[in-house]
Amino acid sequence: MKNKLLSLFVALVLCVPAAFAHDEATMSAKERLRKMREAGTLPQNVVTSFNRPTVDSTTAPWRSVGRVNIGGRAHCTGSLVGERLVLTAAHCLYSKAQARMVVPSIVHFVAGYHSGGYAGHSKVASYKVHPAFDGTIGASHKNLPYDWALLTLHDPLGKDLGYLSFPSDLTLDEDGNARSTLYSPIVTVAGYPGDRAHLLSLEQGCKVQAVAQKGHVLMTDCVSIKGDSGGPILQNTKDGWHILGIQTANTRINNRVVSMGVSALAFWPSYRDLLQVQQ
Repeated sequence: MKNKLLSLFVALVLCVPAAFAHDEATMSAKERLRKMREAGTLPQNVVTSFNRPTVDSTTAPWRSVGRVNIGGRAHCTGSLVGERLVLTAAHCLYSKAQARMVVPSIVHFVAGYHSGGYAGHSKVASYKVHPAFDGTIGASHKNLPYDWALLTLHDPLGKDLGYLSFPSDLTLDEDGNARSTLYSPIVTVAGYPGDRAHLLSLEQGCKVQAVAQKGHVLMTDCVSIKGDSGGPILQNTKDGWHILGIQTANTRINNRVVSMGVSALAFWPSYRDLLQVQQ
């Protein structure tokens, strides 16, 4: 029943990508709020990250999360998932001005970024997106299962900084499809939202509300803000933190903010292929 409701939802509601442009990235939380008031927007109607706790980006696993900076004009959030692999959202790499995906050479990953400091930095050598991803239609429901990207770095940052893992039961069946079990709906998301773009903050204790597209699309009640795109959807288990997917877009249902994401099932086969090539 939840899958049917979600399918109807994504067909009717236009989602908002969570990428964030550079011009507002340096504002403090107070400056951002002041700008909202001056624009006549009531703060209670605006979603912010002001209540999120920040984390120490010099410690594991948070130093494996960082900013994906695109040409000095925009940023998203990404996570190291291998020595040279970073996971983020595909729409972050689409240039509306040029009507095409950006060249890898203008993309940088800054691991463990915090107020100008960082644990590691590398340019992106290449990246892979799903062939069905269409940047021209933005955060359309048609793009939701395909809105992921795997970046290959020039430098093996994950070798020293470590990287986030996926659920231990995530496997491929005989048809090459990824399979896993969601044992708990409780998740945590991490990101660099536009209203606090220089600090990594967490949305804790939110829940997966529904799944769709053979488990490739997740709907959560986590708050997703511009800049959070590509940020990891995490679970903390006895074996440590695992990535269940990434945030990609947000919208409202009955005045309630919900977020859309891509689950690890969607990109796991491509991730495995890239990992084998790099080993």
